[in-house]
Amino acid sequence: MTNHPLGDEIYAAYASGALSGPMRLLLDAQSAVNVEVARARQTVEAAAGVLLESETPAEMAPNALATLFDIIDTEEAGLGEAGPARFTARTGSETSRNAAQKAGQAIDELLDLPGSVRDLALEAGGWSFAGPGVRTMPLMTEDGAKAELIRIEPGRGVPHHGHDGTEFTLVLSGGFSDGRGSYAPGDVCMANPDTIHKPIADEGEVCIVLAVTDGPLAFTGALGWIQRALSR
Repeated sequence: MTNHPLGDEIYAAYASGALSGPMRLLLDAQSAVNVEVARARQTVEAAAGVLLESETPAEMAPNALATLFDIIDTEEAGLGEAGPARFTARTGSETSRNAAQKAGQAIDELLDLPGSVRDLALEAGGWSFAGPGVRTMPLMTEDGAKAELIRIEPGRGVPHHGHDGTEFTLVLSGGFSDGRGSYAPGDVCMANPDTIHKPIADEGEVCIVLAVTDGPLAFTGALGWIQRALSR
């Protein structure tokens, strides 16, 4: 499937809290960049709220509120002051100034992302090399599902690959094509185990996408041979 509308079933799962963290992140981000999706989600959430109000309330334990506050206090106490690496650069030489400029551009790219994604990206600390013109940044994992950002330079692409599970790829900025369709900000590309594709970023602008997968990628060609050799 190409440009995939997530649909009422996923919106309802979001409203009920049944979606995994990575899929909730995807829907939050898509709602931030696609007005129609935001409206559709609000409609389903309103309907879910009406159904919830018709349910018989469940009794809470007498100490439920105190227990909740204890959990929050414990979590906050465990955070400490140490945090993940940030984008930094020294100033002085021309090389350092260029590095600082690039770091500033990288920060600006992240600051332009939807709030929920931006906050996780700034905490993650930076991009990792994933091939010529391609960088990745893991954001979260939960119950086998994974969310990561992928940054592709104009005209560059992710190698041909298949999927052991399902992958939803949301365009946040720029755009890309994969031989099956073209995707702009707010569009979602869905791939399943029957899909083999090679996403290539549009010319003229960096493409940043949020990819949510419930299984690893399976590369084809030379990279596939290397991947299989290393996994033995």
